[in-house]
This record gives sequence, C-alpha cells and structure tokens, in this order.
Amino acid sequence: MNNLFKIKTLAGLCLLSLILVSCSKDEMSSESQLKVSNATAVSMNDMIGNWDLSGMIADTAVNLNEDEIYSRNLLDETQCFNTMNITFDEDGTFVTNNAQMTFESGTSSDQFSCLTDRLDSGDWEVRNDSLILTLVINSATYTHKKLINLETNKFSFDVTKIESNQYVDDPGNTQASPIRILELEYTKS
Repeated sequence: MNNLFKIKTLAGLCLLSLILVSCSKDEMSSESQLKVSNATAVSMNDMIGNWDLSGMIADTAVNLNEDEIYSRNLLDETQCFNTMNITFDEDGTFVTNNAQMTFESGTSSDQFSCLTDRLDSGDWEVRNDSLILTLVINSATYTHKKLINLETNKFSFDVTKIESNQYVDDPGNTQASPIRILELEYTKS
C-alpha cells in the first residue's frame, strides 16, 4: 500500500512536470516577462535620466475634450499634459515639468483649459522599490512615496485623488470629478 502511494505521487509529479515544461514562452503573460521590478530591486541607477510622460490612465473613462469619445488615457482627451517630464539627476535632485489646468472656464464651470506649466524641483531617492520625492509647492513641502512599476525604459506609479488635488483645483461636478486614481507612465527619452 505504501509503495502504491509512492508510485501515484511520483506519477503525479511527473505529469505536473510535463505540463509545466510543455508551456511555451508565448503562453506566459507579457506582464510577468517585462517588468524588471518583479525580478529585481529597483535602484537609483535605474531611474537616472530624462523621462517623458507617455500615459495618464484614469480609473474611469472621461470626455474632457467633449468629442463624444470617452477614454481612460487623459492624453487622448487633452494636450495639456504633452509637455510633462521628469529628470532624475545622479546627485539625488530632480526637476519636473508639470501641467496645470483649471475647470473654471466656460459658462458651466465644467469646461477646462490648460494653464502655463509649472516647473517643480526637489530631492529624490529609491527605497524598497518605492520612489520618494520631496518638493516644495507654494511654500508647502510635500513628500510622496510611490511604489514603482519598472519596465525596460518605462516606469509608472499611481496618483490618488487626494494627491492630485495639490495640482488640480477641481470644483466638483466636472468631467474629471469621478477620477479617483491615475496611473502616470513615463518613458525614457
């Protein structure tokens, strides 16, 4: 009886091994293959350089440009964010060009317009796969700790509604009001 149990266990392990070996690389998810942060710790050297905003994905689709087409990628809805970028220097400082917009244009206070970009700077570091940014905005110091999703020449992190309120003054009941989380994606330039 004991030998029968061992034979069944060995046969089961062999079958499982054959199933795992027979899976091709194409069947694996591209997400598990590409994300560097899943395989190794993110270091400061990974982040040094110039990065341009390449995606701003909201948790809900919006129609900011009022063209009857809703999109979760805000870059499809406005050109306000096209100039956003960030540069991480080796000395632990950074400079970022941030877009600004207002929702108080037009008669309904639901229409937005782009404002002049704002240049921010501060200190940065990477600790335990998190990007930590410290910057001063309107005489107030903010520290943001963001878990980094790092891929080859691309990284992203999430921004919550509370954090975005520091940058965008949404009076409520606008096209952007339902957005609670944005994923900002940057590509190395």
